[in-house]
Amino acid sequence: MSIHAVRRHFTTPALRRRWFVLLFTLGLTTQPLFGALGYEGALVLTPVISLFALAVGVDAVRDTRQAHASDPHAMSLQTSGERLRLLFLRGLGDLCSLLTLSLGAFILANFWQINCDLPGGLLWFLVLPTASGLLGLVAGLWGGVLAHRRGVQLALASVPLVFSLVLGLWRIYVDPVVYAIDPFWGYFAGPLYDEAIPITARLWWFRAYNFLVAGAALALLSLTLGPGLKVQLRGVSLRRSPFTVAALLACLMPGALLGVFAAENGFHATEASLANALPRTRVTDHFVIHYAANSAAARDIDLLAAEHEFAWRRLAAQIGREPRVPVHSFVFPTPELKRAWIGAGNTEVAPPWRGHIYLNEQAFPHRVLHHELAHVFSYTVGEPLFGTSSAVSWRGLRVNLALIEGFATAFAPRSESGLDLHDQAAILDRLELRPVLGDIMGFGFWGKSSRRAYTAAGSFCRWLIDTRGVEPFLRLYGTAGDFDLSYGTSLDALEVEWLAFLRARPLRARDVEALRQRFKQRPIFQRPCAHRAADLLAEANLAHHRGLEVERIDTLRDLCSIEPEQPEHRLLLAQAEAQAGMQDAAAATLAELSRQNDLSDTIAALVDERLGDLALARFDLPVALTYYDRALTRGLGDNQIRQLQIKRMGAADPALAPRVLAYFDPFEPNPEHPSEAVLRLYAAEQIAALPRYAPLGGYLLGRQLLNVQQGAAAIEPLQRALHPEEDEHALSTAELRRGARLMLLEAQARARNYDAAARVLAELQEDPDADSGLRLDAALWTERLEFLRTHLP
Repeated sequence: MSIHAVRRHFTTPALRRRWFVLLFTLGLTTQPLFGALGYEGALVLTPVISLFALAVGVDAVRDTRQAHASDPHAMSLQTSGERLRLLFLRGLGDLCSLLTLSLGAFILANFWQINCDLPGGLLWFLVLPTASGLLGLVAGLWGGVLAHRRGVQLALASVPLVFSLVLGLWRIYVDPVVYAIDPFWGYFAGPLYDEAIPITARLWWFRAYNFLVAGAALALLSLTLGPGLKVQLRGVSLRRSPFTVAALLACLMPGALLGVFAAENGFHATEASLANALPRTRVTDHFVIHYAANSAAARDIDLLAAEHEFAWRRLAAQIGREPRVPVHSFVFPTPELKRAWIGAGNTEVAPPWRGHIYLNEQAFPHRVLHHELAHVFSYTVGEPLFGTSSAVSWRGLRVNLALIEGFATAFAPRSESGLDLHDQAAILDRLELRPVLGDIMGFGFWGKSSRRAYTAAGSFCRWLIDTRGVEPFLRLYGTAGDFDLSYGTSLDALEVEWLAFLRARPLRARDVEALRQRFKQRPIFQRPCAHRAADLLAEANLAHHRGLEVERIDTLRDLCSIEPEQPEHRLLLAQAEAQAGMQDAAAATLAELSRQNDLSDTIAALVDERLGDLALARFDLPVALTYYDRALTRGLGDNQIRQLQIKRMGAADPALAPRVLAYFDPFEPNPEHPSEAVLRLYAAEQIAALPRYAPLGGYLLGRQLLNVQQGAAAIEPLQRALHPEEDEHALSTAELRRGARLMLLEAQARARNYDAAARVLAELQEDPDADSGLRLDAALWTERLEFLRTHLP
């Protein structure tokens, strides 16, 4: 190849674009998740293709003008429609070359990248970079015909992109959404921790809206394109182009309707549009709580409102600052409804600058409310625009995600498997899964497993607050992590101290094993099939709801094949097989799973429990007892231990066994159906009626009544569980007695019997086996009861 030919590749705009797109896409294919043809790769590629499509449209106009410069008479003989067709086809050919190169690179990457859903990836490529590229081409054609100098043409073509970007960013700032959908820049589906990202009707309607507007723009250009490829309004005759006029109106009218009613079509949301989904409100001193009628939140609104105000008081006392009021709290009855309206399904979010929190319904007391409200409080110490831990300096923009999430986790710590925040972090360190703090103090936070990153950041921030006070930590947050300014020492030095504190904490082997599975989960960027796995899980659930059990099982087998390292998938498959009456297949699936070498105690215990359930259903009680006993030797949290202990009691007594099986009903195909709650309540009553089993029946009956928010009704059976008659079997384990007291504490608080609740709380605090998580929860309950005495007397 001659030097002239090589130079041509660097000087010709079309060739430069092709080389850039090819090399850019090949670079993407070296990264996990982004390198496979799918949502992430299409998302990153979309703005690149859109920007180059502008230049493609401009150059199509310039090249055509140059080609006809020697014979302007020939162009004057063409109709405006023919001129536009010539321009569009020229630009389309160049755009197709860019799309073909990028698509080819993605397909070639299948040799070194795992692609679990090639058809789905092709659809994402079509709906994101291809669609946005076509829209960019239309904008480029308009920019090209409106001017002659290339720089001016590109600037004019960029106006729609800049306008849509500014509008989209403004909507994210002011509107109650965490997703962004843009004609040129693509579709950001929301928080990274929601693995299911389907192509929804919202995106299809938005693309229909985009192409209707683009069609109207092309029709208008066809009407006004003069011989010199310039817009020419004088001499335009609508009568001579009736079909073009009809096309203009056919695109413009429905396109305008879709644009005007953008919120109603789900392109974005406003507070007013959310009122359609959550029409009820409760106004308190600091909140406007939005919730759905006939929901669990509606039935529990007094306690929910009180918990909001309690969370406010605790955070205000700790931080010493309060955000502006009112804070709007949106409580959605289902994750699906929340995802449809704001773009986050299973992830609760709270943009600090907006003064909003978006929650899924949870049982009282809401576990995530305090954390999300802490994000709102962070606005009082963060930078003034977003209230986050970020700063701009000569070194560029710094966003400290570890401090953003560490702030909320530290001021609203939660127990997990009976352990407090520091014990969780200590176990993370013991398992050698703790992220280095320097690696998560920026955008690297997103590259780590969320559970590991949140735990490490939260524990470190809480340790800083406890050892050095609140004010230096708030200063650290406001400077986006300037440790030398805030503490007079480096992050590395502080990390050494924090690790020494963690390693001095005593840990039980069972606690380490109880959290091993929780921390084993890899970050989404290291799971190339994460989105396909979420899609398959959704398909399996849909088949289950439709009663298509064979289809459900086949889908779950596909799920197991694409992520064989995820033992939870095989547990789901075994459950589906058992619910379909295929007990032998379920036992074989569980036996295959049990042979894996790297199972955590949590998963191994679940396998033993499921095998015990199968034996219990066959009334093979000795075998069931063996499996339950083996499961109980594992390192487990209290909740899993309690369930196993009750099942073991059933396996040890032929009279109790069928009733315990009826209560848990592990093979019921529709465990969430309302009738199942009634049947569980009936099974608990039957257990209570058995000779000497009134305490166990009371325990289970109280649990069911609390599930439907009937605290006053749950008090009597729970007291019966804790104070049996002389001839009755008392709750035989510390875990069951502790569980009964925790339920009785909630029941008494719901009934506003605060003195009785305080007595139960005192018994929990006197428990010699109380672990750090229980002590943390008990301290929070002490404050809560004090608050409720005055707020809900």
